Amino acid sequence: MVRGLPDYTRYIVNNPAVPPGDQGPVIPRPKGGILAKGSVTSTSSYATVASRTVTNAKTFQLAKIVVSASKAAWVKYRWNAADISAERLIDDQSILIEHFPWDYYDMDGDGSKAFDVQAKYDVQAGTVNVEIVGEEVTT
Repeated sequence: MVRGLPDYTRYIVNNPAVPPGDQGPVIPRPKGGILAKGSVTSTSSYATVASRTVTNAKTFQLAKIVVSASKAAWVKYRWNAADISAERLIDDQSILIEHFPWDYYDMDGDGSKAFDVQAKYDVQAGTVNVEIVGEEVTT
């Protein structure tokens, strides 16, 4: 053995015992299929492209949003008729795909509150397509 170098013939194994109360939750979520999708011709003011009304006593967990546009368009997200995101400018060469972590935004449903994606054109009218992916969970 050469001095100053580690001895690779020894292995140290440590398996700590973590009590169940100290273990964190494993959440492979949010998941879900396409809950809402829509397509509109953009106008000079914001119009709803796709919307999801959340069931009473459920919480909506957003997983992913996919947006494409045939002409440049502004896009924003709303919950219960209030803006919850910044406006995004999407050009006609890109597709916006956004993934969201668990509890991205508190969206507790009562049967009338809705999450929606709105769009308006930047310079010229075009078609805007939106898919909303997520799941409703019991609160």
